[in-house]
Amino acid sequence: MSTLNDEDLLVRLNLLESSVPHAWVSWDDPKTIYVEKSTCEDILPKGDYKLENMVTGECLKNILSYYQNISNTTLETNFTIKNNGQVCDVTCASILKEGEVRSLWFVIPEKDNSIFYLQNAAHDFRSPLASILGVVNLMHHSIKNDEEIDRGEMTTYLDMIKVNTDKTLRLADEIMELAEIESESYDLKMKPIVVKDFMSNYLATHRLLTLKKKITVQFESDLNSEAMINESKLTRALDNIMSNAVKFSKPESNIKVQLTEENDVIRLTISDQGIGMTPDILKNVFVKFGSSKRDGLDGEPSHGLGMSIVQQIMRLHGGNVEITSKEGMGTSVSLILKKKQ
Repeated sequence: MSTLNDEDLLVRLNLLESSVPHAWVSWDDPKTIYVEKSTCEDILPKGDYKLENMVTGECLKNILSYYQNISNTTLETNFTIKNNGQVCDVTCASILKEGEVRSLWFVIPEKDNSIFYLQNAAHDFRSPLASILGVVNLMHHSIKNDEEIDRGEMTTYLDMIKVNTDKTLRLADEIMELAEIESESYDLKMKPIVVKDFMSNYLATHRLLTLKKKITVQFESDLNSEAMINESKLTRALDNIMSNAVKFSKPESNIKVQLTEENDVIRLTISDQGIGMTPDILKNVFVKFGSSKRDGLDGEPSHGLGMSIVQQIMRLHGGNVEITSKEGMGTSVSLILKKKQ
């Protein structure tokens, strides 16, 4: 959940003008909505709806919690609905006015949500590019006016340019990877691999991830079962999970990696002792560019795409990803892989 300011509301109005599918909703009962007006009649035509018929149980609990917090300040959240045979991402902005909850729903089919991604990507690109431009203008001004720039000052300028260029390139890489794995034509090639061996090799070759903060990684397993895996993509998923674990953990803490077997699946769980997540952050953790994005303890940037990439990679593997977290207690991420039959 997030509160909208005037600038955010202006963005929403601009989106309306760009013909993004949307619906005006009255919401007198927490479990029932009435669509008063809709520009997406094929997905959400005018009428009454029971939320329990549109969302999963966990999502319904999150929506009910959101409903209880609606006040005279516009509040926003994100969730997924299924209606008329279509799965859609919803960005919902609600306000309590004269005792009645009024909501504006932006309803974007899963295969047609690029406008929201572009909007948020443009915002994330703008900040580092503006910083680079600011430094370049300073350097240009000094050179143009024959001002002396000492070596230390020049080094500072170049470091600022490098840091912000790296941020921009990382965001571009994440967007390109997400576009690749979400493509309908993408074919994930997998082979049987002993998960214990794969994880041991991964940790041995990725020690730099934890070295700077002197974080200890604990991993032991006697499990020799194989799963169907694409090594490159699973490595990418692990990079995102381990990066988050390190990013939100204090120095000299521990990360525990466990392998367990449950019927026809293998569960690979990574647990940290970091700052954890609030319920609001946790429920939006898979939302692309969602409100769950936040900088790390040392200011490491986040674009809100990492866990979306992990989720998509696991879906391509025919598996799933589950997250449990408690604020101040740490986070556990479980990758669920199908065993080789």
